[in-house]
Amino acid sequence: MHTFDLYTTPQCGYCKQLKTIMQERKISYSNHDVTISESDVADMQTLTDGGTSVPVLVVDKGTEHQQVAQGLNDAQWLLDHSK
Repeated sequence: MHTFDLYTTPQCGYCKQLKTIMQERKISYSNHDVTISESDVADMQTLTDGGTSVPVLVVDKGTEHQQVAQGLNDAQWLLDHSK
């Protein structure tokens, strides 16, 4: 079973879309609001090689199978291929 971590901001429309997709598919995830936590911002930037755009979806964070997608289209692709 995969784990899913989602880095978002409250005002991001693409973040809201991705959350809706994940809820419709009944995929549980840990949400990280990067407007609240500086450690989440730093974590997201480490995962994306300095990226600052949201949403960021991380599958199996911290494992050898970790995959990271930045942006709605890449995140949707990753969801479709991480079954």
